[in-house]
Amino acid sequence: MTNPRTPDLATSRHSQIAEAFELFAAGMGPFVDEKMAEYFEGEVEWTEAASNRMGRPAEHGAADPLFQLLVLRRFWGPVFADFFGSDLRKLIGQIIEARNLWAHFNLPADTAYLDRIMLSIERLLAPVDPLNVSRMRNIRSRMKNPTTDDLEITPRQSVDVEKLMSQLGETEGAFQQLQTEVDDLNDQLNRSRKAAAGKQLRLTMMEHELMEISTRSTVLQLHLDEERASRYRMELLMVGFIVGVLLLIIVMNA
Repeated sequence: MTNPRTPDLATSRHSQIAEAFELFAAGMGPFVDEKMAEYFEGEVEWTEAASNRMGRPAEHGAADPLFQLLVLRRFWGPVFADFFGSDLRKLIGQIIEARNLWAHFNLPADTAYLDRIMLSIERLLAPVDPLNVSRMRNIRSRMKNPTTDDLEITPRQSVDVEKLMSQLGETEGAFQQLQTEVDDLNDQLNRSRKAAAGKQLRLTMMEHELMEISTRSTVLQLHLDEERASRYRMELLMVGFIVGVLLLIIVMNA
């Protein structure tokens, strides 16, 4: 019968996942930095340019494993696909999900799940930093076969947990601020759309009015031309009549 998870074991696994993400960030950072700097050549700072594309602040830059993963996912096609191959892309979403669970101290107790996540990290890291693959495998081995030393809570681990809690608070605060900014931008966008729709409606109405005015103007011009032609014919008839009368008078007086 499997013993239930203890707080020490949970803390140990959380620490091992943190170690795996640190190893991932250390190996992936220079690679992502090189590729993205080349892609955003000419930009002042590629991290800022990439953050603007993703709609999130670049608080920790290329050293943050979450930021690296988001960049890999967002710019996979134009930057990383040729290097990694399509079979590794599906791993990124799984690792991001696990990283968010880890950040909220909500990792599942299932060792098989954690092992799959660490194996995914290993597979993504291997083409970039093969020298650290053995270290990643050592972390996986310690997680699957914990020893007494792994479960011991030392003062250093306590400090790390407090630090993680502090970082979590900062992250959640940044997330709330970002969410507020996104909501504000959405409101502005909706207002802009409504204003644009109103302007478009007014423009359409004005175009219809101009078309009606143009049509009336054409009709009036036709009427005017007909009236002028009719007057011209009447004038010719009148002149002909007068000339005829004059000729008749001359003939009668001759």
